[in-house]
Amino acid sequence: MRRPSRPQSGTQPGVKVDARSERWREHRKKVRAEIVDAAFRAIDKLGPELSLREIAEEAGTAKPKIYRHFTDKSDLFQAIGERLRDMLWAAIFPAINVSTDPAREVIRRSVEQYVHLVDEHPNICRFLIQGRFAEGSESTIRALNEGRDITLAMAAMFNAELREMQLDSSAIELAAFTTFGSAAAATEWWLGPSTDSPRRMPPEEFMVHMTTIMLSSIYGTCELLGIKIDPELPLHEGVRRRESVA
Repeated sequence: MRRPSRPQSGTQPGVKVDARSERWREHRKKVRAEIVDAAFRAIDKLGPELSLREIAEEAGTAKPKIYRHFTDKSDLFQAIGERLRDMLWAAIFPAINVSTDPAREVIRRSVEQYVHLVDEHPNICRFLIQGRFAEGSESTIRALNEGRDITLAMAAMFNAELREMQLDSSAIELAAFTTFGSAAAATEWWLGPSTDSPRRMPPEEFMVHMTTIMLSSIYGTCELLGIKIDPELPLHEGVRRRESVA
């Protein structure tokens, strides 16, 4: 299944590209990615309370160099959120196919990949959800928006699969936002408040509960829209208008 495309910046037709500028741009992009990699490693090892100095040490550089590649801490914060988002994209979308998989299986597999990623990088998730940098509130919103993009993309895929039913796109988007908010809150609860907190239930049990919560949001929205889902059938086969259900 093809992943939804995201806008790509590019050179305008007829505009000459300066080779030296392009090499410098690629170099900056490479260094920026290396700093994000280092931040990821540092947060994984040291926990969400780490400082920018500790990230610089992990990157083998100095704090001023980080500020040459990121406008501020919030910019770095968002880049870490983008990295986690991309990892989740890469894990979820090869595992599902909304054209052929039953709704329950799409949600179950998505939740499974999400929980695996959270369990592998708990400190990254704490860092993003709790917003530990000074610009925490704004940064948290920006970083969480990166994760919300995946939820919205999945909602768009569901909507596209059912386009002939002409569903209310606003209701679908609201359900996506609600589902994402529930997932973030549940994740924070499951991980606990500190790095030494035990998981509040085994991962497999958490997956079951999360799947149920996600499905409940979908079913509730469908109920309001006057449609019924058979969770054991592919979406295009298992969704019917209530008035057409015998």
